[in-house]
Amino acid sequence: MKNHLEKAQKEGKVVLFEEELNYVRKEELLTEDNIVVGTTAERFSDLYMELANKETDEVVQENIDAIFLKEEVQYFEKNIDVYLYVETKAFEVIGVDSLSLEVDSVFRTYEVLCGLKAPKKKEKEIRSFMEEHLSGDETNYQLMFNGNDGIWDVNFSLEKVNSFHKNMEIGEALKLAYAFLFALQGSLTA
Repeated sequence: MKNHLEKAQKEGKVVLFEEELNYVRKEELLTEDNIVVGTTAERFSDLYMELANKETDEVVQENIDAIFLKEEVQYFEKNIDVYLYVETKAFEVIGVDSLSLEVDSVFRTYEVLCGLKAPKKKEKEIRSFMEEHLSGDETNYQLMFNGNDGIWDVNFSLEKVNSFHKNMEIGEALKLAYAFLFALQGSLTA
């Protein structure tokens, strides 16, 4: 987070989500002179999005405009055969390069998939966080360490994250996934 703040400060204003601002205040990382709480499109200003076919990974649509963030997340229920691939430099803060959002073809649940940069020895903490912060009787997540890449392959049900609802915009769903992973990273460094 500190690296992101230093880079953003050089560019003028620092755009953060509310959860990040609270962390910055708590850790006293920056004066609030240049800080703006922004929308998903503002926070992820360099956002790259593409839709791809789940069966073949063939790109269906690339360089999707930020206006797509205004679509309801139910888009993926109606277009069950595609997933959204997203990347932005802002993801460095949460320890991922990119993430995907889709509706599972079998269970019809909203899923987030990503590669989480965290040491293998953090497995217990990651599992504990998932079980504590995903709501419901069953905690829906998969976690497997990928030794080749040195990252955790993470898949969790976005529906199990508090505040999720099927009428939210895709941008809100991405922000919710980001906030969840931001809290996870915060728990790993605590």
